[in-house]
Amino acid sequence: MKPLAIFLLMLSCAGALAQNARFAALGFVAPVPSQWEAQAPASNFRLAQYRVPGTSGDAESVVFYFGRGQGGSVAANIQRWSSQFSTTDGRSAEPKTQVIKVNGLPVTTVELNGTYARGVGTGPQGEARPNQTLLVAVIETADGNVTLQLHGPRATVAAHRKGFDAMVRGFRKQG
Repeated sequence: MKPLAIFLLMLSCAGALAQNARFAALGFVAPVPSQWEAQAPASNFRLAQYRVPGTSGDAESVVFYFGRGQGGSVAANIQRWSSQFSTTDGRSAEPKTQVIKVNGLPVTTVELNGTYARGVGTGPQGEARPNQTLLVAVIETADGNVTLQLHGPRATVAAHRKGFDAMVRGFRKQG
């Protein structure tokens, strides 16, 4: 086989492998965008964590799981995330929410834009960063909620929105 043909075959195999990347935990799987770089989870509540590259700064994607009946209600989490965002005039940012079904599971999606002071509790706690976006999908399973997040610079998150949406819509029972 000629070197160019070998190179093209290797390139197509690498692309196929990258497109078949999967998150798998708790008996569920979901596709992971090939551009996202897996990282060691920063806490026990993170099932998976990814660096999401962007020209205006990297974003982060995290899959959270706190356990059955843990981690707060969907409404309480939306309120908490909203309290960490503000508009340019200092008001609280309004979340865009939607409830959908994904492979038979109820999913609440949330989007927030503005200045983001990410923290664990209610209200701004971290460094306030302007022009940020947070995308969230809270997937309600029989074993508790699984929360997928993508957050970071607005342009980076916008560039990876389709990948995040594909991950959410591809979330399904393993097997």
